[in-house]
Amino acid sequence: MSTTFGILCLLPPIVAIVLALITKQTILSLFVATWLGSTMINGWNPIVGFVKIISDYMVPAIASEWNASLLVLVTFSGGLIAMLRVTGAAQAFAALVTRSINNAKKGQIVTCLSAFIFSYTEPCLILGTIMRPVTDAVRVSRAKLAYILDSMGCNLASFSPISSYGPFIAGLIATQLAEAGIKGNEWAIWAQMLPFNMYSLFAMITVIIVAVFGLNIGPMYAEEKRARETGKLLADGVDPLVPEMKNVLPEGYKLSVWNFIIPMTSLFLALFATIFWTGNFAENGLKGAFLNGNITLAICMGFLAGGIGAGVMGVTTKLFTPAKAFNHFVDGMAELISVPFILICAWSMGKITGTMEVGNYMAGVVQNHLAAGLVPAMVFIFGSAISFATGSSWGVWSIMMPIAFPMAVAFNLPIPYVVGAVISGGMFGDQCSPISDTTILSSTGASCNHVVHVMTQLPYGLAVGVSAFIGFLVGGLTGQYMLSIAVTAIVLYAALFILTKVSKPKSIESTKLAHL
Repeated sequence: MSTTFGILCLLPPIVAIVLALITKQTILSLFVATWLGSTMINGWNPIVGFVKIISDYMVPAIASEWNASLLVLVTFSGGLIAMLRVTGAAQAFAALVTRSINNAKKGQIVTCLSAFIFSYTEPCLILGTIMRPVTDAVRVSRAKLAYILDSMGCNLASFSPISSYGPFIAGLIATQLAEAGIKGNEWAIWAQMLPFNMYSLFAMITVIIVAVFGLNIGPMYAEEKRARETGKLLADGVDPLVPEMKNVLPEGYKLSVWNFIIPMTSLFLALFATIFWTGNFAENGLKGAFLNGNITLAICMGFLAGGIGAGVMGVTTKLFTPAKAFNHFVDGMAELISVPFILICAWSMGKITGTMEVGNYMAGVVQNHLAAGLVPAMVFIFGSAISFATGSSWGVWSIMMPIAFPMAVAFNLPIPYVVGAVISGGMFGDQCSPISDTTILSSTGASCNHVVHVMTQLPYGLAVGVSAFIGFLVGGLTGQYMLSIAVTAIVLYAALFILTKVSKPKSIESTKLAHL
């Protein structure tokens, strides 16, 4: 399998990643890399390439139904975040939970576990907004919060049949079953695949272990040490991806936990009502409604309802007028304006890599250099590389599934095992890539500097990714596929043990704040 540009097709994503790490400017890096790719595609003419960025990449990216839905979702989340801030909702929640959460360890553990509750609400954004006052109070660095959001957000979604991830994966499996003429249920294969989605599984286990035992590795140690000792959640001179807005309630205003309960209740009621409506609960039942419902629309409606609920609380407690409530919501949408533009640039970069056939180039390497026992490990590693270069797990799954599925059939390998390698590879590269939308949203939700987030979570991601690769390698070569899970766990334990000893002179997790 060849491409027009050959190995040069890797140049734009490499430039995007290197520039982001050097300049710490996400939009600039993505724009320059997109310009380079557009220039290469248009006969190496930089003028035409510059013009085509808008007409051929940015505008079509916005026109995509899925992308447009995510832009609306992110924009509405900005409005909800603002309403939670101006009504003191997150502050009220923090005041309630910090009675029992009095140290960093507890703050991190609660954030990890809360992801299971907010997994339907774009946890990278909303969970970050709700938990940030809590983690701030116990001096958890913004980098650590962003890592928790990223690890528990997209990885958890890949295990959920009622997120957008589950139906998408099942749809890809169904297509390949039909192409191969195999009778089978795509959801059964999806369920059998879950134990072998080893990157996602162990990424979530790792972040919980990190929270419980304080395993601060590499640059994360410096972030946590400074935060715990000085209270500075970001280093001096380092700005968050989105400027953080502070809120001061009027003097004498009596803040109540209802300021948090009402908008959150409104959010979940609207979310599940929309799922049941769009999924036709009356005909399809509970399971069918979740499988057929419009999850993205449900999240958007949840954000709107949550904002309305917060507005009602603000008006009834005489915090502001109805007109002012509307203005606060609109202002909140405007505060996140940079995030949609970053996403548009990331999608444009994805279109560039698609046009230049980055995926096909790397997939061709996979097809041409494999033996049967190496298939799962190579599918994983090349999927990881493609998703890191493109910032997309879904794109990788779409590319790799039609390659990996027939190979599993041809080499008589268990289909769920090979599918697990595809999903794991996509999740590994997606979480670690600086141009991934989930990485960007995690930086936004944690109010963290984007490059700081990428660099501090990378050692953890690499530890899990390398361990999963070795697990797939052992499982494929031995034919003992369940053994690969145990091997991944053992290698990961050894890696975390060694990295922790090398990069952490002493524990910093015992710090308590006596004033809480």
